[in-house]
Amino acid sequence: MTPLILGKTLRSKMLGRNLSIHPAAKVMAVFDELIDMDAAIPQGYTVDQFQDEGLMFEGGSTPLDITAVAVPWVGRRFTELMESYRRVATFGLMIADTSRGRVRMGAAGSPFITYDLNRTDTARMVRGIAILSELFFAAGARRVMPMVAGMDELGSPGEIAALRGMKVRPGDFEVTAYHPLGTCRIGVDPKTSVLGPDHQTHEVAGLYVTDGSAVPTALGVNPQMTIMAMALKAAEGIDSRLS
Repeated sequence: MTPLILGKTLRSKMLGRNLSIHPAAKVMAVFDELIDMDAAIPQGYTVDQFQDEGLMFEGGSTPLDITAVAVPWVGRRFTELMESYRRVATFGLMIADTSRGRVRMGAAGSPFITYDLNRTDTARMVRGIAILSELFFAAGARRVMPMVAGMDELGSPGEIAALRGMKVRPGDFEVTAYHPLGTCRIGVDPKTSVLGPDHQTHEVAGLYVTDGSAVPTALGVNPQMTIMAMALKAAEGIDSRLS
């Protein structure tokens, strides 16, 4: 909503542009032993080995109802998986995206968001899904479900090669996102940014923005601490001006 609120005051052509979202996907697996996600800690495990490639993996323990919503199947196949819920594990991945989107005013003043996953990020998502599939089989999974169209379930590690070789489009797998950033990014040039390095808008003195929209690019990790640190720095700058 930040670009829409500021749109009533600012005229910057960069306002609402440069949207990054840390696109995310998931892989599920069925084990012989008890997993019981309902009794686990959400996001209790992380794999950061591939962070330099823009890939971050986070375990996800979701209750039965949330897990059911995330499964695209129906009928007997869906029922069988839900009956196996206590032996199901889920791991998610997110990428530091190079794709960019835009936030504009939509109908009745609601946000209208456009975002297209480019080829580079699509390939990175597929690589992440393949890595998670390998991880699950190495951990002893009996079945792995990458949830990719045409390859939604794997029965053995040997099938991962086929997954890697598929021509996958962005619409062939579920994409979610939780970290919108960059639509009012900071920078020194008003032509490419909305805010100055002190978080003050280039156009209006005394108007500061300190939420995630100020972050200039995708981080590849949860931005909570970054946003808090940037907001604290901005607050200290404001305090020094008022002192």
